[in-house]
Amino acid sequence: MKINAVIARKTSPSGWYRVGVLQELFAQQGIEINQVMPKISSYPPAKKFKRPLWLLPALLERITYIYKLRGADATILQRELISTLPTVERLLPGKIILDVDDAIFLNRKGYAARNAAKASIGVVCGNSYLADYFSNYNKNIQIIPTGVNVSEMKVNQNRLSNNGKRVIGWLGTAGNLPFFEPIIADLKALLIEKAKDVEFRIITSHASAIPAELRPHCKFVQWYPGIEFSELPQWSIGLMPLADTEWAKGKCSFKMLQYMSAGVPVVVSPVGMNTEVLEKGEIGFGPKTGSEWYSAIKTLLDDDQLNQNYGNRARLVVEENYSLEYVVDKWLGVFESWL
Repeated sequence: MKINAVIARKTSPSGWYRVGVLQELFAQQGIEINQVMPKISSYPPAKKFKRPLWLLPALLERITYIYKLRGADATILQRELISTLPTVERLLPGKIILDVDDAIFLNRKGYAARNAAKASIGVVCGNSYLADYFSNYNKNIQIIPTGVNVSEMKVNQNRLSNNGKRVIGWLGTAGNLPFFEPIIADLKALLIEKAKDVEFRIITSHASAIPAELRPHCKFVQWYPGIEFSELPQWSIGLMPLADTEWAKGKCSFKMLQYMSAGVPVVVSPVGMNTEVLEKGEIGFGPKTGSEWYSAIKTLLDDDQLNQNYGNRARLVVEENYSLEYVVDKWLGVFESWL
């Protein structure tokens, strides 16, 4: 079986974590994944005056997909072909599967997202919030989470040892750092109180994106591909603050699942899929206010046994529900049912 997978751009996290990282496992099942990476990004330039010069060549490249995508058993589209714009989705050859891991329907009243859904034989969604929306526009809906590489993620049994400081951490793209703003005062107070015993690490692309009030109290770690495998097993707690917005509800809790795969308990905002994962067992806390964030983190710092128990359970939840093997098995079911 041959499956095309059209991603938004070469550096797309979704392209890697929802398709690229699964290629070897698919190959073991006799499925060839042909990743189609556009030369011209699906996302418009930040500066509006550059957008007309971007749009025409981007559209012309997508038109070539009408011919390039022939011969496969199916084509997976990772969102619409051009962000927020309906283009040639309905003209693509063969069977189309839309794969969605963000609330893309919130942009431009959702015209492009609905068009892509209606052009597809089915829609694979990263969480139930997305599935609820797309079920209005396609009868074939399957929830498949973004999987984490549990087999390569080692659990450090000595992460709570007394040698050195305890590590609280956050890993993600710079655009998500503003989610810290509502809890900065309480988080800063805790970091000052525990300064001798705790190190707060922020792993992202550039230090300037870190909120100014947090910079004196954290250690910036430069992100690089695969850093999670060496970094996360050192942590005592993983953080994932979110705002309670429609866009945040569309997120697929990926950083939370990464932390859990390393046997690290989590403190996360109880928003969207985060709430669903928290309900699977005692794996951490879901605070809503700054004071609750303070108390949750402090509890996991002060109680080693609780921290260890939550971390062990977190790892088990990921093994059972969010591993790459689990995700591939879900996709095999989709292919069997829809193709």
